[in-house]
Amino acid sequence: MTDPVKGLSWKGYEGQDYEGFWVGAGKQYLDELEQAIVNHALTGGDAVVEIGAGFGRLGRCYVGKYRAAHMVEPATNLREIAARTYGAGVSYHEASVYELPFPADHFDAVLMVRVFHHLDRPEAALREIHRILKPGGTLVFNYSNKRNVRRVASYALGTGANPFAGEMENYNHVLIGHAPAYVDRLLAGVGLQVQEEYGAGIGDLIVGRLPALGVLLKPSLRVSWALAAFRLAPSQFVVARKA
Repeated sequence: MTDPVKGLSWKGYEGQDYEGFWVGAGKQYLDELEQAIVNHALTGGDAVVEIGAGFGRLGRCYVGKYRAAHMVEPATNLREIAARTYGAGVSYHEASVYELPFPADHFDAVLMVRVFHHLDRPEAALREIHRILKPGGTLVFNYSNKRNVRRVASYALGTGANPFAGEMENYNHVLIGHAPAYVDRLLAGVGLQVQEEYGAGIGDLIVGRLPALGVLLKPSLRVSWALAAFRLAPSQFVVARKA
């Protein structure tokens, strides 16, 4: 019998130094690529909310583009850092993705990056996001792709688990991998239609190990878009629209 998948507590980042996670050449590469994807996908409008906003790393991609910007972040210390950065130009909320303090059909866009891989109830989260999105509104999020090239190679060599089996898998006690086809079914089931996808999590590993390559290897939206078609990148970004 398979053990149930377990996620992270909604206050799991309380007190953590998440800014420190983004130090180093590899993390800088990943940060630049994720910002490029989000900048491209969020085009502006009336209202946007970022779920799991952390210390506001991605805020520069949407603050000023939308007439009203909201950040949902359960961790008090991270929310306070974001508030010092963006001030009164953003509304800040302590809430869970499963119970968002907003009315239905309210937002033009919802952003949720590096959160989905901690959720043990992904369908419930997507239903709540669908509820707060306006018809035609955009969701931008990413998930940890359990069918990534490194896990496929490990399986082929007989040193790793089968990445093609199952829908969700705990990599450790708080990190969950998802099968791309499963995520597709979840999105379709709640009424969200995939518009674009981008792959991430490969270039940053290369630059992280060989920082000198950072001079030549730059984050590219075009490469990320092409990579997503194979669905072998560790991180798959999805741009979806509410019908």
